[in-house]
Formats: sequence, C-alpha cells, structure tokens
Amino acid sequence: MRLIPFQNWKRWKIRTLFLISAIVAFPTTFYALSYYTDIIMFEKYGHLISDRVVWSVDTDEKVVAFTFDDGPNETYTPQLLDILARKEAKATFFLLGKHVEKYPEIVKRIHSEGHEIGNHSFKHSFLPLYSKSYVKRQIESTSALIEKTVGTMPIYFRPPMGLFTPSMLDAIGESGMRTVVGEVYPRDPYKPGIDKIVERVLSRIKPGSIIILHDSGTFGTVDRSQTIAAVSIIIDRLRERGYRFLTVRELIGLNGR
Repeated sequence: MRLIPFQNWKRWKIRTLFLISAIVAFPTTFYALSYYTDIIMFEKYGHLISDRVVWSVDTDEKVVAFTFDDGPNETYTPQLLDILARKEAKATFFLLGKHVEKYPEIVKRIHSEGHEIGNHSFKHSFLPLYSKSYVKRQIESTSALIEKTVGTMPIYFRPPMGLFTPSMLDAIGESGMRTVVGEVYPRDPYKPGIDKIVERVLSRIKPGSIIILHDSGTFGTVDRSQTIAAVSIIIDRLRERGYRFLTVRELIGLNGR
C-alpha cells in the first residue's frame, strides 16, 4: 500500500470527498471526469465513460492537436501565439465567453493566424449542477460572441473541468456542437515545473493525441509562464520524433468524422 505524505493528505482528502459526493449525488447520471483529480485518469479510462466525446483520434499518422483552455489572456495568449507562429504550429483555443468579450482583439488574432477556436462556456461554471437550459445558454451565448468577433461559429465544445452528464451532452448536441475533451493532460495549472509538464506530455503522447493545456484561468492570480515555456520545448521534441501539429478539426477530419 502506498502511503500518502502528510502534506498531501488534505488535498487528497478534498479530492476524494469531492468525487464520492459527486457519485452519491448523481448515482446514475454523473460522469465524473475532472481535470483536477488524480483518482480518475482520463488518459486511460475516458473512452469507457462515453463514446459521444472525442478523447483522441485513431490514426497511425504522427499527428497531434495542441489545445488551450480558459483564454484569451492579455499576457499569456499573445506570448503563446508568438511561439506558435515562430514554430509554424497550429493549435485549437477553447475560449470562455467572458474573456472573448474582454479581449476581442486577441480572439481576432487567434483566428487570423490560422488557429481554431472552440467553445469552453461563458463563465466556466460547474455545469453538471445546472439545468439543461442553463448549459445551452452558456454554450450558445459564447458561440454567438465568437461568431460576432471573428465571423465564424465554433463547432467543438469542451466542458469546464472536463465534467459532464448525459443531459449536458444532449444540450451540447442540441446546440450544434461536438464534445471534445482529450487524453493527454499534464496538469499545468498546478505549476509543477516546466520539466514536469514536458515529461508528462512526452511520456503519454501517441499518434492522434489531443493535448490539454491552459493559457489562462478563472481562479485567483493566473500564472501560465510554465506552460508557455513548456510548449516551446514540447513542439521541438515532438518534431524531432516526426510529429505534425493539427487543429482539432483537422485531426478529427483524418477519420472522416
């Protein structure tokens, strides 16, 4: 049995209680897939939860999709775009409606530089606790803002914190969108260190992987400097292995889905 270090006990207990509470509260309808838990590893088990969600793409081609959540951010998104331009790599940005409202010029830059824009809800609410109509409003208001800003509607939605219910998946589909999560997540918001972020991505990557990273956030002071530095290294290392970088739409399109 692996003992839990004392300093990690509180964090482990909170996560465990959260997961147990969620399962008890929604015994038949709650799909617990949280970015913020080490208990359920969606890199291994995501595909068992729902086939209505895109976790990765089955391909032999050495292609992957970088995705970035919670933006745009006035500091880190431009830095990230500079790196992607310099490295000639494309990515997909899952944006929050409230940040689209605040930083429309950055959204326009994302679009003009050939990256894909996805929907990450308006406020980053804990959507499994809300009604289907609320979920649809969160999705559709954000899609409308994105269309107003860049002239095109997003077609992919990533649920905040990776949490969803069957009702949420219905709402997403009825809003004309497809649910995308991903299965390579190095937990960069925890700021584990540049080397650790790089190692976690490189050790889990495979053809068709969707990588989940963050260029902004919703809680407290946002510092994505480790993520920005790690992305530059990851691109170089994967390129050495022969990988190419596609948008989510391009990646999914390989299978004609």
